[in-house]
Amino acid sequence: MKPPRRKPTSFFSIARVVLAAAGLAALGAAAQQSAPQNAEPAGAPQRELPALTMRVITRLVLVDVVVSDKEGRAITGLTRDDFVVLENGRPQTLTSFSLESPATRRLGAPEPPPLPPNVYTNRPEYRIPPGPLTILLLDALNTPTTDQAYARQKMLEYVDTQLLGNQSTAILALTSDLLVLQDFTSDPALLRAALDKHLPQSSTALVREERGLELNAEVMGGSDRTRPLPEQIVENAERFLTEQSAVALDSRVLTTLSALRAIARGVAGYPGRKNLIWVSAAFPFAVLPEETENFDLLRYYSGDLHRTATALTDAQIAVYPVDARGLVGSLGRELPSAAESGRHPKLDVLAPPIEAAEELDRRATALLFTQHTMRHIAEATGGRAFLNRNDIDRAVSLSIEDGSTYYTLGYYPEDTNWNGGFRRIRVKVNQPDLEVRHRRGYYAFNPVEAALEPGENVFSGAHNPKDRTEGLRAALSSPLPATTVTFRVGVPPPAPAAPGTPARVECRFLVDAHTILFEDSADGVKESDLDFLVVAFDSNGKGVASNYQTVETRVPLQNLPWLRENGLPFTVPLELGPGQYQLRLVVRDNRTGLMGTADAAVTVEEPKT
Repeated sequence: MKPPRRKPTSFFSIARVVLAAAGLAALGAAAQQSAPQNAEPAGAPQRELPALTMRVITRLVLVDVVVSDKEGRAITGLTRDDFVVLENGRPQTLTSFSLESPATRRLGAPEPPPLPPNVYTNRPEYRIPPGPLTILLLDALNTPTTDQAYARQKMLEYVDTQLLGNQSTAILALTSDLLVLQDFTSDPALLRAALDKHLPQSSTALVREERGLELNAEVMGGSDRTRPLPEQIVENAERFLTEQSAVALDSRVLTTLSALRAIARGVAGYPGRKNLIWVSAAFPFAVLPEETENFDLLRYYSGDLHRTATALTDAQIAVYPVDARGLVGSLGRELPSAAESGRHPKLDVLAPPIEAAEELDRRATALLFTQHTMRHIAEATGGRAFLNRNDIDRAVSLSIEDGSTYYTLGYYPEDTNWNGGFRRIRVKVNQPDLEVRHRRGYYAFNPVEAALEPGENVFSGAHNPKDRTEGLRAALSSPLPATTVTFRVGVPPPAPAAPGTPARVECRFLVDAHTILFEDSADGVKESDLDFLVVAFDSNGKGVASNYQTVETRVPLQNLPWLRENGLPFTVPLELGPGQYQLRLVVRDNRTGLMGTADAAVTVEEPKT
C-alpha cells in the first residue's frame, strides 16, 4: 500500500549508536534480538543468492549497446570478440558481456519466498516484474495543457492497441511533484485506469513564463502607439520579465532534475536496461551541459546536471523523448499565421507585422532548441528521440521495441583518476553495415561521491548531521522506493500500552551487507557508517513521530561472511498513540551517499481498560 501524501515533518530525536561486533556469537545474538520477524518461514524454498561481493571503492562501467542493420532490425548473433570499447580513445578490457533479448531473457524466474507477516523490504526481486522494464513519464511540468490532452489520448490508444503482453510498464507523472500513477504492470486495464485518472493540468512555471512574455508585449507594443512609454516603465517591465523567466526556469529545471534522480534511485537496483519514455514538449536543459551553447544554464545548473547524468547512466536508464506536440513541421500547428489574423500570434492584441514576425521567430527558435535538447538527451543515454510525429502512440511502441534487445558490455576503466571530468565512450563492432547506438560517456566522479545529492558531503569518520539530514528529508518525499541500499524490516504489532501511555513500535532492520561499503580501519577491522530514519505518518499524511539514529559498525574480517549471509541488524523504536500509521523507512550509507527506502504499515490498538 502506498503511503498518503506527506506533509513536512521534523526529526524528533537524534541519537548516535556504535554497534561493535567482537565475534560471530555477538552478531548472532544481536540478530536474534533485533530482528526475529525477519527469519524465513519454516519450509520456505531456499533460493540461490546472486554472487555478490562487498561494495568496494571502484567503478564498473556498464554500456548497453543496441546493434541493428540498415533496416533497423536487431542483430543478435555477435560475440564478445566482435566489440571494441574505447574510453577517451583508449581501448578497454571487457570483464563482462551479455545479450539481452526477449528470446534470452528468463521470463519464468522463480518467485522469491513470501515475506513473513509484518515484514517489508525494498529488495528488487520482490517488486521486479518479468520482461523488459519501461517507465512512461507524462511531463505536465514542461508541457502546455493542450499538448498534454493530445499526448494522453495517444497514450490511451497505445495501451488499447499496441501494448505487448510481456511488457512491464510503470506510469509516472511530473507536475510540481513526481507522482506514481501505476507501478510496473503488464495489465492493460490497470494502465488505462491510471491514464483515465490523470487529467491535463496547468504548469505554474510555464504560465509564469508566458505571463512574462505577455506583460513585455503589452508594455513594449500594445494597441496604443500614439504616446511613447516612459523609459523607466520600459526598464521596470524588462526587469520584471527577466526575474519572472529566471524564477520559472529555475523551478522547472530543478524540479525536473530532482524527479529524474528519484527515478534513477528507484530502479537502480533492478538489473539490466530500463527504458524511460519521456513525453514532454518543453525540455529546459540538456543532460550533458558541456555540449550545449547555453552557458548560463551550464553555470547555474552544472552540478545538478552532472549528478543527474551520472544517476541515469549508472542506473542503466536509456531516455526516449517523445515530443508531446506531435507533428509540428517547420512551424506547424504550434504557430498560427499572424499575417492571416492580423493579431499577435500569442496575445489577443493587434500588432504590426514586424512584431508578429518576431514572435514567430522566437517560438520557432524555442521549438528548435527543445527538439535539439530531446535529441541530445536521447543520444547521451543511448535512447532515441521521436519528433514531428502524429502517431506518438506508435513512437512509444517503437521505443519499447528498440530497447528490448541489446548487448551489455562491462569494464573497469584503466584511468582511475576520479577528477569528475567527462569521459567519452565509443563502441565499435567488427561487422560491416551495422548501426551501433549507446550512451556517449559518463562523469568520472569518485565512486564514493557519485551518488551524493548537491550540497552533501562524504562522511568518512567526520559527521555533519545537518548536511546529512537534508538527503534523508528528500527521501521522505519521493514516491519511489530507493533500491541502492536494500534491507528487510520487521514491524510487529506493538504490545498494548497502559492508558495514556504511547505504545513502543519496533522497526527491526536487516540491511543487506552487499549493498553497503565497509572500509579498512587502522586496527584491521571493517567499518561502516549508516543512518537509520523512521517517520510515522497518520491517515492525513502528517508526520507525527520520527527517530533518526547513526550506526557505526566495527566488524572483524572473519565475521564478514556471516554479515553477508544474514544482514546487518539494528532496531529503531517509535512511540505512537492509538491509530493507523504509514511508516517511511530510510537507510543511508554515509560513506557512499547511497540510500534505500521502504514503506510499512502498523496499527496501534486502543489500550484495554
